[in-house]
Amino acid sequence: MSTQSLSIFLLGATGYVGGQVLVSFSADFPTFPICALARNLSPSKTAQLKSLHPKVETVEGSLTDVSLIKEEAAKADIVINVAAAGDMDSVTAILHGLKQRSNSSQSSQTPIYIHMSGTGIAGDNARGELITPERLWIDTEFNLNNVKDKLLSRACEAIVEASKTGEIRTMIVLPGLIYGIGPGVQKTSLPHRLFVNTAAQAGHSGTWGPGRNIGGFVHLKDVASAVSAVLKGALNGSTIGEGERGFYFVVSKYMISMSEFSGIIGDTLFKNGLISKPGSSPFSASVADSAGPFGYTIFGSSQFCRAERLSSEFGWTAEHTERSSLWETLPGEIELAVKEMGLVFKGEGAKR
Repeated sequence: MSTQSLSIFLLGATGYVGGQVLVSFSADFPTFPICALARNLSPSKTAQLKSLHPKVETVEGSLTDVSLIKEEAAKADIVINVAAAGDMDSVTAILHGLKQRSNSSQSSQTPIYIHMSGTGIAGDNARGELITPERLWIDTEFNLNNVKDKLLSRACEAIVEASKTGEIRTMIVLPGLIYGIGPGVQKTSLPHRLFVNTAAQAGHSGTWGPGRNIGGFVHLKDVASAVSAVLKGALNGSTIGEGERGFYFVVSKYMISMSEFSGIIGDTLFKNGLISKPGSSPFSASVADSAGPFGYTIFGSSQFCRAERLSSEFGWTAEHTERSSLWETLPGEIELAVKEMGLVFKGEGAKR
């Protein structure tokens, strides 16, 4: 595929992963014009996005603006979606727009869609227990038919189905628990903020169930480099995994239990005088249920996943995860998340 002046439509540019993707693309694709969807635009937000990549332009809108998303996707050679993984309306709009582009006179090549989901799709719904896994999920053998919770797989199913006509080339990246401070507008991850917010409600750091469940983690910079690697592979003319074979787990070789992860959060909040006890204990049913269906499904599940395709096809490694330990960086990330969110800690356990 010719790569001269290929255009990118990016969803999630102001988010945690999106900012790092822009930085990665500034090194790997500095001449590609990028149209970034962003809501509540301001001069400072626009300037911040432009500082991350030299060819960024913005269009104001949100994931609910499906007509706009379809229109922008129809103009793009490449769509990168690192916004809400399971938002079906925006995914459908993207697919419709890309099909329109594929069949238009403007397109001389098949458009590319890279979508970000997560390893939660392979969760065992163990409700915080550590149970013997039914399988080790390997992306080179991954099949959506084996996914238990179809709530998490609907978007992926729609994307794979759309690829079967040959009108769109699709790849889906699925990171584990992401850590590291982001360079963009949103500097801390959604799971970090969810755990902190729930701790503020409960008055202590906690888990969904006993927290014995485990999962793989990966540094934010490694996630962005994985997206770059997949796009490079799609553009260089070689055969890569796409469509039904286009699943790419993005995890390191390391794993952590949710009780240990939450314990670091609890220690940090206690050290900062925000809660009355360190460590972690299970959230009450009422607090746990406040996170909705994804609380137990994502944070109460174990995910035994191995990233084979990235390493075998592109030589990708989780190099930043090796350099920057989660245990060393997580406290600073939690302190920043508290500051960003402006939380008031309540509950019986909160310090007065």
